Amino acid sequence: MAVSSVAVQRRPSMLSRLAESRNTLGLGFMLPAAALLLVFLTYPLGLGVWLGFTDTRIGRPGLYIGVENYEYLWSDSVFWLSVFNTVLYTVSASILKFVLGLWLALILNEKLPFKSFFRAVVLLPWVVPTVLSAIAFWWIYDSQFSILSWALQQMGLIDHRINFLGDPTNARASVIAANVWRGIPFVAITLLAGLQTIPQSLYEAATLD
Repeated sequence: MAVSSVAVQRRPSMLSRLAESRNTLGLGFMLPAAALLLVFLTYPLGLGVWLGFTDTRIGRPGLYIGVENYEYLWSDSVFWLSVFNTVLYTVSASILKFVLGLWLALILNEKLPFKSFFRAVVLLPWVVPTVLSAIAFWWIYDSQFSILSWALQQMGLIDHRINFLGDPTNARASVIAANVWRGIPFVAITLLAGLQTIPQSLYEAATLD
């Protein structure tokens, strides 16, 4: 009886087992980040959805009006134009960043001289602050002092300056190009990290096949 009672006393409690569990430890580390996401992401998103069903204005709470706001947007041409621009921007930029990023990753995965230097150069568009990138492209796309228009004129490819941001089609292409330029390094380095985890034996087997 004494031996069995000692064994029972030495058996770890459920609380101690939870404290020693790796899953519980991981959950504990995730809770602060989950709380921040809940406060700064989930709550604003939920509040925005709720305000969409009200006639709230700045300075007054507003009343519940159902789906009247969404019925108005459904017949609003400006809303559908913004939807078209958003879809075009997202799809085009994502495809171009992936294709060009994969191409760049395949090049950097080869045995090249000064490979570390080239990888550092590739990361520059991603490292440069967004504000500086925006100012730089603002000058590049300037209707009067654009370096891009000047270079194309000097090469004889165009006979007048391009209105990058004043024409709807040019403006869409210009914004997509700026986003692609900034996003390619992240995609390239991410894919390069994945390529370098592939064992060399698989490449050799594929070559033999």
